Amino acid sequence: MKVALTGLPGAGKSLVGRLLADELGIPFLDLDDEVSREAGSEPARLIDSLGLDAFRSLEHRILTRVSGEHDGLLALGGGSLDDPRNAQLLREWRLIWLRPSLTTLVRRLSGDDSRPLLRGNLAARLDDINLRRRPIFSRLAEASFEAETEASEVARLVGRYVQEVEWVGPGVLWGRGSRHHLARFAPGRAAAVIAQPVTQHWSEEIRRALPEVPILAFDDHEDKKTLDSVRSLYGWAAQQAFDRTTTVFAVGGGVTVDVVGFLAATYLRGLPLVDVPTTLLAAVDAGIGGKVGVDLPEGKNLVGAFHTPRITVVDPEFWASLPTSVLADAMAEIVKAALLEGDSALEALEEMAWPATPEDLEPVARRAVAVKMAIVEADPKEEAERTYLNLGHTVGHALEQATGYQMSHGHAVAIGLSAILRFGAPQGRADGLVRRVEQLLLRFGLPIYADIPPEQLMQPMGLDKKRSDGAKRLVLLERPGHPYLAAANDADLRRLAEQMVRD
Repeated sequence: MKVALTGLPGAGKSLVGRLLADELGIPFLDLDDEVSREAGSEPARLIDSLGLDAFRSLEHRILTRVSGEHDGLLALGGGSLDDPRNAQLLREWRLIWLRPSLTTLVRRLSGDDSRPLLRGNLAARLDDINLRRRPIFSRLAEASFEAETEASEVARLVGRYVQEVEWVGPGVLWGRGSRHHLARFAPGRAAAVIAQPVTQHWSEEIRRALPEVPILAFDDHEDKKTLDSVRSLYGWAAQQAFDRTTTVFAVGGGVTVDVVGFLAATYLRGLPLVDVPTTLLAAVDAGIGGKVGVDLPEGKNLVGAFHTPRITVVDPEFWASLPTSVLADAMAEIVKAALLEGDSALEALEEMAWPATPEDLEPVARRAVAVKMAIVEADPKEEAERTYLNLGHTVGHALEQATGYQMSHGHAVAIGLSAILRFGAPQGRADGLVRRVEQLLLRFGLPIYADIPPEQLMQPMGLDKKRSDGAKRLVLLERPGHPYLAAANDADLRRLAEQMVRD
């Protein structure tokens, strides 16, 4: 476990850190102590003698070593994150921000003149440092704690959080009951848009988790994934006087995550976003990767942006309120992720119980999330391999549009996966991988054919986002774990569309 505490001088990083390390049973290291040990002098004297820039260089060099060697709890210096290089060093660490009020900090630090950066008017100096560092802490820290109480109580709260909420990767958290910790992810002003199905089952819990936060109910249906919905959200944001520090929570399924994400990407040119996907489909798809947007009459997801959530929080307990048909809808995206990962991932799906409980689904969902996270990290703006995540979606998105979004995303993708595998099968429809995937989809209650004239798909497939320099492209699969892109002409698209029709 790698946990680092950050915060202003006097926040209690060292004292809380030692208590927290004892509670978690992990080693503790104080970066300031390491600097003193290696340089032979305390940080305050080093800043006086070397100057701040030289001290930061020394601190960075020591943190480079420590972040690679230490596995446990690390208390950072108050200004360690002023150096942007240090944020990269701590990318694989769980960064927790202790943020007592300035009044508390002044009380704790009064009479201490040993800190060079706080000499003079203590309150004014702290206020200045806070204004400069707060945006850094807000952007980099996974969660924040007010840290006003005794150090032992703060350590207890942080310890409970760290044990209940698991770090999956940069910006992605996972845990049963993690919804109870939502306030930790908004260090200042916040607002929440919650899908109406969620309000039916979880409204009171969400309100307790986000006390005094304005909440707007949103109709989470594909026909609401429009610019008109975004305009309505803009009006609400203006009424609530959002500013650029207002954290927006998107709590719901894929439509909510996409539309609210687009609000966050565009209102005031960008707001902090926390995604709380409450459906299995949103957890493995829309909630990961930062692609947000809306549909047009001409095609799906044609208006959008890249806006990475500050945090995505996956709580599998939400899935317990979902019917099997809704869980099944997500399995198409999970099968797609397995095809991109490789044969062992397909085997895991074949061995999974169905119908499945949330406990059954967690391992395969985590695996699907890991696949998407790895691809997105390698290609954040979909310039190369991120395009592979559209496997099966050329036909799938066209089917959604052709049916007026009456066909669910999961059903459309299942048919799209079957069609693209038949299209690319070297032995035609009898190919072994095709049969294997189709049996898997059918087991989950998903369709593999559509009763729609192929010509109805030609126009939306021609507008597919995978076009490049005017040329159309398809994501094909050589074998599990080996996707590739291929150029396609109108005749190819016609033949692909025909694959969704039964012989």
